[in-house]
Amino acid sequence: MLSIGTQKSDRITTITNTTWAEYISLDLPKLRVSFRNGVITIVSPGRNHEMIGDYIRAIIWTYCRKNNFALFPYNQTTLKEEGKEGKEPDVAYCFEIDKDKPDLAVEINLTSGSIDDLTKYQYLKIAEVWLWEDNKIRFFVYRDSEYLELTVSSSLPNLNSDRVTKIVNNCFGKSVLEVEKFFP
Repeated sequence: MLSIGTQKSDRITTITNTTWAEYISLDLPKLRVSFRNGVITIVSPGRNHEMIGDYIRAIIWTYCRKNNFALFPYNQTTLKEEGKEGKEPDVAYCFEIDKDKPDLAVEINLTSGSIDDLTKYQYLKIAEVWLWEDNKIRFFVYRDSEYLELTVSSSLPNLNSDRVTKIVNNCFGKSVLEVEKFFP
């Protein structure tokens, strides 16, 4: 077992040699828990992680409000491919109508993740995934059993990754309501 982190960073615990039954028996509210290949990863998000998630939520909500898109939050609902994969996204939404799984999932990776998170979402067949790492966001769309990187969101037309990155970085440390200034 390995744990790292500070109050502002994420605290990560990894448990190896586990089973799907052990994973689904866990009840850890407020923690992000995932399962892949016998490994359970538990992330206790730090303050910076949560702030970035709130800015991205505000961007999505403001974009949808300004463009009259209906949205249905999933947030940290556990997404599962029974017996294989389990993942709790940081942010997730369905658009236009409510569905059995989200159209968009967002992962904030301050200390780990990235390609491994994409692999988990690939098994779950989530249509679009945004990954925040190294102070920028990248958009990926699921096509032909793999993720391809895009610069413009497939779910939210005309919203590009550079714009989302700029908004989050300009707002960081300020009120989440600052996001609305970027959508006149």
